[in-house]
Amino acid sequence: MDKGEGVPEDSRDWRVRLDCSRDLGSGFAAPGGDFTQALYDWSFTPEGNILHRLIRERRLVELGAGMSHFGYALACACGAKNFVAVEPFYADIQEASVQSFISSDTSQLKRIPYKVVAQDMLDYLRDEPSDLLCVLACGIEDCILPGADYRKKVEAEIVRVMQQESFFISSHSDLFPSNLTSIQISFHRPSNPCVSDRLRLHGGREALDRYGEIISPYLDYT
Repeated sequence: MDKGEGVPEDSRDWRVRLDCSRDLGSGFAAPGGDFTQALYDWSFTPEGNILHRLIRERRLVELGAGMSHFGYALACACGAKNFVAVEPFYADIQEASVQSFISSDTSQLKRIPYKVVAQDMLDYLRDEPSDLLCVLACGIEDCILPGADYRKKVEAEIVRVMQQESFFISSHSDLFPSNLTSIQISFHRPSNPCVSDRLRLHGGREALDRYGEIISPYLDYT
């Protein structure tokens, strides 16, 4: 299918694009940001300090970053080395949101280098070297992916590009690399304590060994 056939693959409404994206075999994120914002807000709580430990001095890449700046804000708050927002459909809005945050935020967060990449998440990951990144995915659920085969390819690429001592940080996401240990953490959303959010940390032996002390309270949730 192509645009000449009237397929709305460039529509701003992700629901309109859903069938087209699956036909093309290309993944995309919905324009949300609530889950990333919840992680950002939670990172300032005593329990959420775990994110600072896991992200500090790492190259953080958010898959399907959508429209909001909260991935970048989280990277700044946690002291990441730099940040990449991978967003094929809303890259211009993502860029504007980050710039607005940088210019208007009055907090003492240290600004870090960033870039926004208007690329499909699988294509982006395939272009990255191995053993380099800390990967974040929020709200990447099966309903917005082309299918199981695409998801498995993305999961394999996530494992390949991850630094050996890092975790794949996944919130409300169906990306679930089967060859990594998964640790689930539930927390109440700071902006609305009636809402419970779920966070999964996916890591290999090196990550489990390095961060064993801080993740041990959550091992009952694997």
